[in-house]
Amino acid sequence: MGAIPREKGWLPDCVYTGDRFESGLAFFADDRGRITRFSREPADLATAHRLAGQAAVPGLVNGHSHCLHRLLRGRTEHRSHAERDSLNTWHAAHARLSGTLTAADVYDTARMAFMEMLISGITCVGEFHSLHHQPDGSPWPEPNPLAHQLLRAARDVGIRLTLFRTACTRELSEGTLESDHPRQRDASVEHYLREAEALRVYVERHHPGDDVWTGIAPLTLGAVSTDELKAMAAYAHAQRLRLHVPLPQLPAEHEAFLAAHGRSPVALLAEHGLLGKRLTVVHSHPLAEEEIRLLATARAGVCLCPTTARNLGTGLAPADLLLAANVAFSLGTGSQIQIDLLEEARLVDYQLRQARPLRPGLAPDVTLPLLQAATAAGARSLGATSGAIEAGRPADFLTVNLYDPSIAGAEHGALASNLLFSLERRAIREVWIGGRQIVANGRHPAHGPIVTRFVELQRRLWGAHGGATPTAT
Repeated sequence: MGAIPREKGWLPDCVYTGDRFESGLAFFADDRGRITRFSREPADLATAHRLAGQAAVPGLVNGHSHCLHRLLRGRTEHRSHAERDSLNTWHAAHARLSGTLTAADVYDTARMAFMEMLISGITCVGEFHSLHHQPDGSPWPEPNPLAHQLLRAARDVGIRLTLFRTACTRELSEGTLESDHPRQRDASVEHYLREAEALRVYVERHHPGDDVWTGIAPLTLGAVSTDELKAMAAYAHAQRLRLHVPLPQLPAEHEAFLAAHGRSPVALLAEHGLLGKRLTVVHSHPLAEEEIRLLATARAGVCLCPTTARNLGTGLAPADLLLAANVAFSLGTGSQIQIDLLEEARLVDYQLRQARPLRPGLAPDVTLPLLQAATAAGARSLGATSGAIEAGRPADFLTVNLYDPSIAGAEHGALASNLLFSLERRAIREVWIGGRQIVANGRHPAHGPIVTRFVELQRRLWGAHGGATPTAT
């Protein structure tokens, strides 16, 4: 007979069980880190680890991330007289940066971004990885070495990761937000699929369990042809992987797509049978009502990045229409200008309120759908098993200090809304993933070394006084 699994239990002041907070309730996980049961029995309450003065909330799920953009934070918030707008500044810095990063740089940047996610309560992230080749665009001797650095960083800081190796077989126009750098381009869709399969196999061999898995994605919808996207979707379906497709973000980019294809992006995906429950379209500026209907019929998802959209000025997400049509939407931190998924959630509603003064925002009761977007909907989009504190799911959760000034005094009925609209990040005290504590007292155990290495990298890339363009390395 095998050894009887040892349970680990937690007893916070209250725990969010899906639609409300409950007190006097302990929850337990087995030695694999899976939640097995809940209990109010006095003997169980006595043995559970007491989380006094804290509330337990499901770990947040970041549906869309470009962690290397963390290097650009605060570097492109300007424009010169010679530039039409600040997007040109962002585009130029992004393109220049793409040619400078080494494997060590990728690792140090990913560790920094992933650690910042963890201390903000994010336990799982969908990462878009587009830096595939050597600086001159030539292939590495072995496939995916920079992707391996992202995998190593996620393992070392302790976050769950869905790694999307992006495809780009076409030159990108100046009208897109993505830079057109040879390091991100694939010679053909066949080459892309070979590399994606090599990465999937590597993850399966070296990262067993459900800590890491892979997904399929074009860099943007215009980065591959329709036939190439169909080949990618067929591969994703065969391997039961998630397919994420970023839609055009800029108005001019969207208009150019309509002119080239004679139909909207979602209509094109539907026409070729690419919509389905394993597909998520990223960004939604704009989405027409007919596109939303197509997404709803196919049970496809949408990932919104409100802070990125607000920073880049790319438009308003029609989250109210998505909710009314029962289209699941998740949330992402995108360009990493800020890493705070609860801020992303509240922005969804605030942007609607600003666009439609004196009218309701997302819904009469916005708290539940927005918390779902930051947790369960994100998990569904990425194919993660987390997203809720319930039996059978991993014990991925965060705790908040109920006596933090930002939410102090909120009784159970008002606590969820206080978390969503008022919580400050300092109130997040502990983060547990698979029953293992990753963050204690708001701090990651490797905080010092991670920040030190990242600061040194920033100084080397940008110079001692900063600047708009990184120096060559």
